[in-house]
Amino acid sequence: MKDCTLKTVQEEITISFEMAPKGKTCRLVATTKVGEDIHLSVLHNEKGFVYFHLSETNTQPNDIKDYISDLQPKILAGAYHSELVDMTQEEICV
Repeated sequence: MKDCTLKTVQEEITISFEMAPKGKTCRLVATTKVGEDIHLSVLHNEKGFVYFHLSETNTQPNDIKDYISDLQPKILAGAYHSELVDMTQEEICV
């Protein structure tokens, strides 16, 4: 096992975004716009994290479909958008 030390200048960053309201069985955690599509990350009380494109909402179970359909105007407006880390672009400590 190699020891890896990352030396950086510490800075304070404040991240603020609107959290989606909790549904009966799930909650939208984040949306990320990738090209023309919007990727959704939903936490479901039975299935755990569910990831899908907004365009695939109709293929989801009814509880998720109904929940996302109610939020769609705010999703399209970017209210719940957050930049997620793209691990293919991150440096890996070896």
